[in-house]
Amino acid sequence: MTAQSFTHTSIHTSHRPLNGQQDAMRVRQLLIDSYTRMGREFNWETRRWEGWYWTITDAERDTPMRGSQAHIWETAEGQILGAAVPEEPGDLSILIHPDYRALEEDILTWAEDHLAVTHETGQRQLRTWAFDWDTDRQDRLRRHGFVANSSDCFQHRRRLASDPVDDVPLPEGYSLRSITATNEDVEGWVTCTNATFGQTYLPEMHRNFQVDSPSHNYDLHIVAVAPDGTFAAFAGLTVDDTNRTATFEPVGTHPDHRRKGLARAAMYEGIRRLQALGRADVVYVANWGTAEAGQFYAAIGMAHYATLTAWDKIF
Repeated sequence: MTAQSFTHTSIHTSHRPLNGQQDAMRVRQLLIDSYTRMGREFNWETRRWEGWYWTITDAERDTPMRGSQAHIWETAEGQILGAAVPEEPGDLSILIHPDYRALEEDILTWAEDHLAVTHETGQRQLRTWAFDWDTDRQDRLRRHGFVANSSDCFQHRRRLASDPVDDVPLPEGYSLRSITATNEDVEGWVTCTNATFGQTYLPEMHRNFQVDSPSHNYDLHIVAVAPDGTFAAFAGLTVDDTNRTATFEPVGTHPDHRRKGLARAAMYEGIRRLQALGRADVVYVANWGTAEAGQFYAAIGMAHYATLTAWDKIF
C-alpha cells in the first residue's frame, strides 16, 4: 500500500501500514516518550502494546507484515507521531505524540473509512476511547459525530510502589511462585487465564509473547499454585524502566478457586519483588468499570484516578 501524505501547521507526515518488528519497537518508543512528556498515562502502556503485537501464533510470527492492520503516521525522518490500532473489529485505539494531536483528525478520518464495521442493517459503527480529563479528544470526537457511552469504560488505578503491602495468608495447600520458561508453565498459565477470562488462546501465543516481548520478566509474573499443582490465580507485572512505572496485566483467579484471596496474594508478592528491585515508583492497573472489580483493587490500595470511556459513531 502506498503511503499517503498530509501537511500540518509545522510538520509533514505520511501514513502507512505497520511493517514488522522494527516498526513495533518504534511504536513502543512513542508510548514511552509520551508518558515522559505527559507524566501520566496518556496512550497505551508498553505492556498493552507488547501484548497486542507479540501475543501471536507461530504462523503469524513467521509473517513479515504482521501487525499491518495497524497504521502509523510518521515524519520524513521516520519519527512515528501517531498510530491507529484496531484492538478488535470496529474498535480503534489512537496512539499519539502529545505535541502533534492535530494528527488525530487524520487518524479518525482514516479509521472511519477503513476500520468501521458494517451491521446487517447496513449501518456502520466505529468505537474509540477518551479519558475523562482529555477534553481535547472529547471535543474532536463530538465534531466527528461520536457519542460517549458511559456504560463501557475502564477505571485506571495506581498506587506508590513503595507503599507497604500486607501479608496475606494462603489457604492450606496453596503456594506462590514465579513462572518459568517451561512448556508446563506456559500451558498452565494459558489454561488458567483462558478459564478466567473466557479466552481461547493457544499455548504457543503466550510462549511467543514471553520470548519476544521486550519487557517480559518471568520473576514478576506470579502464580498461586493449587494443591493439585494447577495454577489457581495469577498476577503479571511489566516495568517501564525509563519512566519508573509498572503495570499489572493480567490479574485474575480461576473460577474454581475464587474467594480465597489468591489474586491479592499474587499481586502483593509481585509488589514485594518490585520493591526489592527498586525499578518503579508507581504501579498501575486498569479494570473494566464494574463495582466488584473496583472494590477489589481499591482494597489493595489501587486508587481510582481516571476513567477511559468508549465513544461510538454510527453512520
